[in-house]
Amino acid sequence: MAAPNPEQELNRLRRTLKEGAPPLVVLLGPATFFRSEALELVLGALPAELDVRQIAGDQETSGDELQSLRGKSLFGTGSWLVVRRAEGWLKQHGPTLAALAPTMSRHCGVVIEAAKLDRRTKVGKGLSKAGEVYEFRALYDKPYDQSRSPLEGEMVGWIVARAKAMKMRLSSEAALLVMTMIGTDPAECVAELKRIAARVDPQHATLQPHDLRGLLSCSFESTQFDFADAVLGGDRRGAMRSLEAIFDRGMRGGDGKSIDRGGLFPSITNWMYRSMTTAYEGRYLLDRGVPLRDVPARLGVRTFVPRFQKQVSGNDERKLRSGLRLLHDAQRELRLTGEDPLWILRRFVSRYFAEARP
Repeated sequence: MAAPNPEQELNRLRRTLKEGAPPLVVLLGPATFFRSEALELVLGALPAELDVRQIAGDQETSGDELQSLRGKSLFGTGSWLVVRRAEGWLKQHGPTLAALAPTMSRHCGVVIEAAKLDRRTKVGKGLSKAGEVYEFRALYDKPYDQSRSPLEGEMVGWIVARAKAMKMRLSSEAALLVMTMIGTDPAECVAELKRIAARVDPQHATLQPHDLRGLLSCSFESTQFDFADAVLGGDRRGAMRSLEAIFDRGMRGGDGKSIDRGGLFPSITNWMYRSMTTAYEGRYLLDRGVPLRDVPARLGVRTFVPRFQKQVSGNDERKLRSGLRLLHDAQRELRLTGEDPLWILRRFVSRYFAEARP
């Protein structure tokens, strides 16, 4: 079963903490930002008189920290153990904790924070049965149905809600701009929203994209998709900005992991070639009498149809042929000269827009 929206998990945790912290709380999932928020909620709910010990799970320990969970502390208060980044710690001491959890003193408790825990294992089953488990996945930056508007993505709605919590109203379009410029890391988005909120009158009407001009940080993430869209959309400045962002901050693959710097050039050029080839095929059909509304279906394009139609109508065959030739030259130049990939791609953009002039 898929994990729910991370904000829903945070709300579920808040409801639980109103009755007091459970003796065993397990915070899981790949979303570090939300795990950290959840951990702060749990720590904030613990009475001040408790003896709370925090350890880093990526540092080897003898396991003595578990002994404090068998009774009250030296001064008669309860003892709690908090293990951050607990993946390695669980491999070493997980079986002991799973056996101890059902028999812990009522004055004691444990908080486990980890990116992964296989709940099919004996340790995972034991901890899940003895405590409360909360799982935090990453927010989806795009709708599950790719034919729907990007404004319907989870991340956009979340940015709107976080801005509202800061007494600032953002339109969905403005939230999408924030995500596009800053990236999909919630921590970076929150930091950017705080910077914007400090410079905006709380009584200001709902902020639109043009209201954010001059307010957004120039540091942002980009992808090969953004680069191709900028090139085919005739946006030279956007294409250059996308390149700088990709090589400055890196890029993530479909699995969410960062792409090695050596893989940036092939990822960018491969997608650029696919996008430009499809646009060329579309333009070929358009010039031979196929109505623009029918071109996407002829080529199997079912997502972001209006954008594709704009790319077809906005680029003639000569320009697209020239772009494919320049792209081939860029790939060949990297193989033969070993020149800096970013410099080669910058030159590709300069040549493409120079030849695109009437």
